[in-house]
Amino acid sequence: MTKNQTIDLLRNQLPGFYSVEQVINLIEKIEEAKATTISSERIDAVTRRIVETLEDEHSNNNLVNLDDIELDFNNWDRKITINDVPIDFNLIRDCIEQELIDAFEEKEEVEEEEND
Repeated sequence: MTKNQTIDLLRNQLPGFYSVEQVINLIEKIEEAKATTISSERIDAVTRRIVETLEDEHSNNNLVNLDDIELDFNNWDRKITINDVPIDFNLIRDCIEQELIDAFEEKEEVEEEEND
């Protein structure tokens, strides 16, 4: 039900303690929430920026601390086993978070410019 439909319904059916005008005035003061939508192009752009940032961090050896990789050497069958590759998940989270914040701020700025 929309705000206008609610007001029309109240005008027709509201007997009681508050006057219809009091209720309608309250409802009219309610701001309708804006739905936030992101186009598929924007999603692609944000995804691309996240991947590029993570690739840059990887190139700078920031995603994996190479000094902390755990290996086992087995001379018997000449195998090297990788036991642990510590990935900096905080860096990944921060990267994703920042790109999403930037994307939403850009969207808000564009909407504000369109409304001016």
